[in-house]
Amino acid sequence: MQNCGFIFDNNVWKEGRTAHRKRSSKVHLLKSCRANASREGSLAISGMILCLSCLTGIYGCRWKRYQRSHDDTTKWECLWSFILFCTFSLLLVWFYFWWEAHNDYSEFNWFLYNRSGEWSDGTVPILAATAAGFTYITFLMILALCHVAVGQQLNLHWLHKIGVTVALLTTIIGVISVTQMWGEEWDVVWISLQATGPFLHIGALAAVTALAWLVAGQVARAEKTRFQVMVLLIYLSVLLTLYFIPLSITSPCIMERGSLKAAPSIIGHQGAPMLAPENTLLSFNRALQRNVSGLEADVAI
Repeated sequence: MQNCGFIFDNNVWKEGRTAHRKRSSKVHLLKSCRANASREGSLAISGMILCLSCLTGIYGCRWKRYQRSHDDTTKWECLWSFILFCTFSLLLVWFYFWWEAHNDYSEFNWFLYNRSGEWSDGTVPILAATAAGFTYITFLMILALCHVAVGQQLNLHWLHKIGVTVALLTTIIGVISVTQMWGEEWDVVWISLQATGPFLHIGALAAVTALAWLVAGQVARAEKTRFQVMVLLIYLSVLLTLYFIPLSITSPCIMERGSLKAAPSIIGHQGAPMLAPENTLLSFNRALQRNVSGLEADVAI
């Protein structure tokens, strides 16, 4: 009997010890989960602070927390934001101009040759400077939009202000110079819009629609009713203008076939050099198979 009682007491003691171990493991697991959650939360907060520091540091050289502010942007900085936007818009047009004029680069080089007497590819430095300036200004525009998204005060650094000013003045000088020397090439832009207009319109609508959440956040954070109304009116005006623009687009892509004008005459330059060796009978025959209106050949005597 005593032996049985000892065995019973020993079993109870083992069961109690096992239950205590289970409770201890559960408590340890709970503490571990809480510690991991706290560590993950701290890492997430640290990552957000790091991203915010990089954002404000690159844009305005405000790397430390006490340098940042959620106050309203000053009128002076709003003016610089407007100048940045105008520079971006002008560079976008300038970039599109050179993109569409790529077939006439040799004509531009002939203009330079007639003026200077030296042959050189003048489009290379122009294209390089345009690409660099457009990339730089676009990067600043993205940083400015990110500032607006997180509610940070816009404060463009003075070095960036010099860069924006240089980009703006250089682009204006380039536009004026090209207009005086090669003004008829601007017609290519208007003609190209007949083909690219619908696609540019879709892209503009997508961009303005994507900015809706930025505008909504800015209106929600604003304290002045007048500012809220002004922002909403500007945004809705731009949006409605984009929606009604197709009424004025005369692109062949969206016109009825019966309302299209006669197709332009196509001249086979040296035959069809994309289909056969140029200046050969095979090239001229391939061009005639494409119903060209005329042929052009180079003859050496």
